[in-house]
Amino acid sequence: MNTLMSVPAVLAESNSARAVRISAAAGIAALALSAAWAAPAWAHDSLISSNPEASEVLDASPEEVVLEFSGAGLTTGEGITNDIWVLDDDGENWATEDPAVVEGSVMSTELREELPNGEYEIRYRAVYSDGHDEELTFTFEVDAPEEEPAPKSPAEASGAAATPDADEVTGPQAGPAESGEPSPAEPVEDNPAAEEGGFPVWTAAAIGGGVLLVIIIALVLVRRKLATGDRENS
Repeated sequence: MNTLMSVPAVLAESNSARAVRISAAAGIAALALSAAWAAPAWAHDSLISSNPEASEVLDASPEEVVLEFSGAGLTTGEGITNDIWVLDDDGENWATEDPAVVEGSVMSTELREELPNGEYEIRYRAVYSDGHDEELTFTFEVDAPEEEPAPKSPAEASGAAATPDADEVTGPQAGPAESGEPSPAEPVEDNPAAEEGGFPVWTAAAIGGGVLLVIIIALVLVRRKLATGDRENS
């Protein structure tokens, strides 16, 4: 009697164990399937390196900006935008107007001119090989040392020392001439041209002496002529 009653019990226990094993296998399969569906979302492409790097301080302006991404390469084609902007504090874009160059998983752009010192924001938009796109930013800084003025050569230094300033030449020396006063080197009392309305005294004396000499000669000639005439008449 005991033996007959134990058979159904054994069968029931076997069915329960089988059900547990089946449930466990189904659960594992469901987890594996969920992981397979979720894998693409977890494996999105992203930026893996850049030049300049994020938060880097450069002692000279870069010539270009280069970004490298993970994955099989960026997606390109008509209507798809992959681009890089280099913005200063005023929002001015220093990258060239041409679209960024895409070569596989690398995107780059040149700068239109040398960057002055300051902080800059790199903004990029990338369309990845897995189909998703994103637009992100990071910053870097340019802190180039200022150039010191070149020292003057000995010739330039001596020339600058020997050449008087314009104020020294036209300042005090030009004062008397502009005011109409005589120069200290030419006092009024020693300047003959300043006497008698600007006519030299010695010139007047010479003319007067010449006139007097002519008169005396004329008188002598007249007197001789008169004396000669008197002798002839007598």
